[in-house]
Amino acid sequence: DIIINMAKISIIIPVYNVAPYIEDCLRSVMNQTWQDSLECILVDDCGTDESMRLIEQMMETYTGKVDFRIIRHPQNRGLSAARNSGIDAATGDYVFFLDSDDEITPDCIERLTKPLQDKDYDFVVGGYQIIGSQIQMDPLRLKDGAVLDGDEVLKAYRVKDWYLMSVNKLYQVSFLNRHHLRFQEGIIHEDELWSFQIACLAKSLYAVGHVTYLYKIREGSITVKKNYERSCTCINLILKEMCNFSRHHHLEQNQDVHNLIQNFQMIT
Repeated sequence: DIIINMAKISIIIPVYNVAPYIEDCLRSVMNQTWQDSLECILVDDCGTDESMRLIEQMMETYTGKVDFRIIRHPQNRGLSAARNSGIDAATGDYVFFLDSDDEITPDCIERLTKPLQDKDYDFVVGGYQIIGSQIQMDPLRLKDGAVLDGDEVLKAYRVKDWYLMSVNKLYQVSFLNRHHLRFQEGIIHEDELWSFQIACLAKSLYAVGHVTYLYKIREGSITVKKNYERSCTCINLILKEMCNFSRHHHLEQNQDVHNLIQNFQMIT
């Protein structure tokens, strides 16, 4: 008999003041065509609106296959901490970050897990679509079915063949734990540092060239707000962390790492 490797997936959704969006977000998880083991961890980061009440109402009537779990922070700790709590609580082989004001397509998990039936990858990345704005962001440039190994992962990141947003990727939990990879807490632009670290350490990537994620840009979100002073502080902190990280992993002589740090320095 052929044994198909069925990975268990954990979707992590940090929740903070997203009452107008959370129901659509959760519905997109409930409507997945993926039939195997799927858990969804909602991290209550102590918002002040009715987001959690809406979630609890939906949970009361839900009878589907997704295993929903709620984790509560004792006080507001920010997006990075909420994602980290989700990783630590996940029982899946892979984690997937979904922002609570975004949605995934019905076939998102099914498409992203398909390559894992044959082989494990450090991460799998899908395509995304922007909703609600004309803002241009880096798309996934890798062809559908592209496989990168070794240093190709880092090279492709340097030339922006795969995007820096942490969402819409399946990350192998054993890979994250082996390298002690977690989000830096207490900063904004945390995806810049996270994806740099992923690019430096990942040795295998699979690209799914279909749209699996609907990235909604709303007025007043962290992405849209330009808090210049805090932004500068965080960018300087990230730069320092990048340099420390490359030293720790003996990557100072790596040209791609050097170029990424130089390019990042230019935005400070």
